[in-house]
Amino acid sequence: MAGFFQEFAKDLTTGFFTNDYLRDYTHASKTFTTNAYANAPKYKFLYHVYFDTNFTQMGSPPGLDPKAHNFGLVVKSAQLPKYTFDTAILNQYNRKRIVQTKIKYDPIQITFHDDNSNMITNLWSNYYTYYYKDGLQTDIIGPNAGSQGEGGASVPDINQRTQYAPTISGYDDWGYIGESKNVLTGIKAPFFRAINIYGFNQHNFTLYRLINPMISSFSHDTYDYKETGGVMEHQMTIEYETVQYYAGAIDGKTPSAIVTGFGDASNYDNTLSPISQPGGNSSILGQGGLVDGVGGFVDALSSGNVLGAVKIAGNLQNTFKNPAGVLNAAKAEALGAATSWLVNTPNRNNQFNFPTASSITASATNTINQGIVNAAQTIANKVTNPSGVQL
Repeated sequence: MAGFFQEFAKDLTTGFFTNDYLRDYTHASKTFTTNAYANAPKYKFLYHVYFDTNFTQMGSPPGLDPKAHNFGLVVKSAQLPKYTFDTAILNQYNRKRIVQTKIKYDPIQITFHDDNSNMITNLWSNYYTYYYKDGLQTDIIGPNAGSQGEGGASVPDINQRTQYAPTISGYDDWGYIGESKNVLTGIKAPFFRAINIYGFNQHNFTLYRLINPMISSFSHDTYDYKETGGVMEHQMTIEYETVQYYAGAIDGKTPSAIVTGFGDASNYDNTLSPISQPGGNSSILGQGGLVDGVGGFVDALSSGNVLGAVKIAGNLQNTFKNPAGVLNAAKAEALGAATSWLVNTPNRNNQFNFPTASSITASATNTINQGIVNAAQTIANKVTNPSGVQL
């Protein structure tokens, strides 16, 4: 009987502590974090839309300065391109064969916030009047009452019925505008050259560029007293002729040089957080730490920004109050960062492979160690506070 309970307890403990079906997070970590999060899904809210207009050829529309407006800032949602293929099923000696004959670019929908500056309303108004004259008609009453037509002609009454009038002169300029507003080329340039939809992930971008897009439908929102907390929006359906794909890395200093309209100082706050000011953190190598403070100190002095240099030096003085511990802290942090790099940190954004920590010889480790000490000593010697007292 005792043997039965002993075997039962043994099987119980074995099954509890060594269950082959119980795993830790290693699988998820290897799947989603390795190789710079290569297999991790992208986030829907990380995107930027840029409308590439043709204002240089058709002239800047009235009330709409393309340089002062980034229409993508008020994009609420943007669908990505969709495709449909025409296929046919053929019979090859009683075997089914599918062949494709044509590609169709399905329309997409872009939703905008109805902004207080009427930026999207003005965009639509100019698109509407660029292609159709209906919205350009003046009237003897209403907002444009008292104005005159072209050449000082009297303004017609657009509410007048002309079924039995002897002539409809002045009432016949309606519908699509086929003629060009560009007197140099004589060609009516499309309103949009392209619409660029950028998706962001891990400091990289994927660009979906819609070529020669045209608006196939546009709708304003509905005012409703019941929607006390709702916000107004516009919806635009876009058709396009083809799609181009691009991908690359985002420049952290001048992101708009690659991703047009993104990170522009007129619309984005590029000021660093106070907790990440140069010299404001107790980190040695990280952002806002000692090395960053030295670089900011030198840059401020070289640009003549004396007050900025004084502020950085003051941050350094307040942060690193123990000069004797700076070298040890720098050594420890640098060695920790080096070890992280050597063991192939998953989230590094490059294509280089480094040897593992176990493959580093003792002599190489000593060389790295000595180099860190020398660099930290140089940094400590160069950083001074506003009073000139060496840290």
